[in-house]
Amino acid sequence: MEIKLIVMDMDGTLLDADHVTVPRRNIDALRAASARGVKLAIASGRTWSLIGDTAEQLGGVDYALISNGAAVRETATGRTLWEKAIPNAQALKIIDMLHAEGIVFEVYCQGQNYVRLSEKALIRHNNLTAAFADFYESRAVFPPDLGRALAGRDVEKFNLFYVPPEKRERVLAEAMATGPLEEAQALRHNMELAAGGVNKGTALRALADQLGLAPSEVMAFGDAGNDLEMLEWAGWSFAMDNGTDQARAAARYRAPANTEAGVGQMVERYVLER
Repeated sequence: MEIKLIVMDMDGTLLDADHVTVPRRNIDALRAASARGVKLAIASGRTWSLIGDTAEQLGGVDYALISNGAAVRETATGRTLWEKAIPNAQALKIIDMLHAEGIVFEVYCQGQNYVRLSEKALIRHNNLTAAFADFYESRAVFPPDLGRALAGRDVEKFNLFYVPPEKRERVLAEAMATGPLEEAQALRHNMELAAGGVNKGTALRALADQLGLAPSEVMAFGDAGNDLEMLEWAGWSFAMDNGTDQARAAARYRAPANTEAGVGQMVERYVLER
């Protein structure tokens, strides 16, 4: 069947090595697909405040699956099409636990990312590149007290920048004790926590149902553990050559590395040339 929706992870997939720039070949191929009526979606562990610039680089992005699939956003209107968040009471318990464990983390809520002000200086030790650290600091909100900043609001996701290996099992168990959660990992030592049952595959299925699309009409790209369910569901799923063994096992096909504009190459071959 014809491919009608292309869904792309960002870091290690759509973006170049700096985690900020979309390679020109990716932009050209995706814009050409959009001009033919193919819908474009970004599926990221990030929330909207950290995705908007990428959507602007690409142009023509129709949807964003944010915070590992905690919500699906229609980019033109900002309308939320689907969401499942961590209840506020549970989120506050997790915040207290992470502070007690000395873990540096960010919270995603209603499309914005928050980091406690006292930990702002530590962000550069946990982000991947100087360029991304600069970009991150220009988009994040740094309240003195996270609990007060998030009072009464449910949370999309927690991103724990770095969890020491010796603490990982304990921190995860303490988080799970607060209530249902979904744990994922995008980088070697990070930990991501979303509401129970939330993942990119769940969000992609919700979007496809609203659009009336079958898996065979969906093309998906990913590279890491938080992409697995999405890659397993999509009929045209590609793991990047730089991806994890898990991602390669979940996907049906392989794409060249993100630094080689692998997304653009595969869109050219399977969408534009067909």
